[in-house]
Amino acid sequence: MQKYKKYHSDIKVCYALGIQNEILPEKFVKEIPGSTSFYWKDIDAKKFVGSELASRIHESLDDTKIFLDKRLYFSRKAFVQFARLYLTLIHLLGKENIRKIIKSNRNVFVDLIENLYNDFPIAKKDLLRFLMVSKRQYAFWISDRKFACNQSLVGQCFKRRPKQISNREISILKKYMNKSQYKTWCIRSIWGKAIRDEVISMAESTWYKYARKLGYSEARKPMKKNRKKGSFNASYPNETWHMDISQYKTLDNITFYIYTVVDNFSRKILSWDISTKKCSKIRTETVKKAIKNEFDVDLKDQNLELIVDGGSENNNKTIAQFIKDCHVNINKKIALKDVTFSNSIVEGPYKIMKSYYFRSKEILSTTIYEELKFFIEDYNFNRPCYKHRIYTPNEVHENPELANFKLVLQNSNQQRLEENRKFCCKISA
Repeated sequence: MQKYKKYHSDIKVCYALGIQNEILPEKFVKEIPGSTSFYWKDIDAKKFVGSELASRIHESLDDTKIFLDKRLYFSRKAFVQFARLYLTLIHLLGKENIRKIIKSNRNVFVDLIENLYNDFPIAKKDLLRFLMVSKRQYAFWISDRKFACNQSLVGQCFKRRPKQISNREISILKKYMNKSQYKTWCIRSIWGKAIRDEVISMAESTWYKYARKLGYSEARKPMKKNRKKGSFNASYPNETWHMDISQYKTLDNITFYIYTVVDNFSRKILSWDISTKKCSKIRTETVKKAIKNEFDVDLKDQNLELIVDGGSENNNKTIAQFIKDCHVNINKKIALKDVTFSNSIVEGPYKIMKSYYFRSKEILSTTIYEELKFFIEDYNFNRPCYKHRIYTPNEVHENPELANFKLVLQNSNQQRLEENRKFCCKISA
């Protein structure tokens, strides 16, 4: 009895597509009985699920036949290896990272694409698709090259790109960033001050962008350390306070403890003290002082939520007795124990103090009191708060409606447009 051979389904697909001569060895093709191969070729595609997609296959069939032609063996091997390398790079780096690399080196890629387009009969749109660059983005890059200007921080002609920041505004940015009185401020606070002074009409992100280009700051590095759980936002001043103690050692090797009480809503430091010892008496006095300054003479029926850490300086008999005897209804809670959030609100001013005010100075035991006093006054009354953008903690504390202020900048700065359109490269050079 004759035993029938069973052929792999891929062999049948080759015959159904008509590419058996390009893929299969000639000797193998001759060994297949004619009746069998004829049957494979004559199979009605409609009997298979997905036959409606066959037209797409036939559209690319001619290209497939050419690609599989035996005479292109070495070229095909080279292309396959290149394709594997390309797909591996996409897998390892990711499409977004590759796009960022191309964008940051766009002039190099523009030269590459223009040269390839001139030397090889390849459609430019196919090259752009291969590099994952849109036609609109590429057209903008070409325009940039055409109107390049080395006198502009963004490298674009002032007249052709009049919406960019003008030289006058750049001079103002430099002036504010170089002011000695702002050397302890963060970039956002300096931007807020410039907005308050009405000398610029520039978005915060634009200020940061040009500050980086001028060397006043560096690009932010991705956060590696997990952040603590943030606190909540109070609805009005003196609804919730935070208190804590920070330790600081001076150059003459003396350790000081800094006591503060901070309002959640405005971020204002309501009271403070400094001592070489950590004790409940000083801690209690700072709370008393804050209550005396902030609440009305009639203390009855007034409520206050007080958030503290779990340290003994905040949780002791002295504090407990004061809360019991106080006419203000104080509800003391321990962060991350009685409430889910941390006590980071009170830690914020400490970080600003140490990072911006104390780090660049020689703080001694004889000068720390004055330095601390200067920081708190500057922080409360002069330095725009990060949370409130252009307003200081004291301003928001005194006028709570400022917390809901929405900063609206002019979308089209007419003065900037006129300055850039009148810009003369020869005079500037």
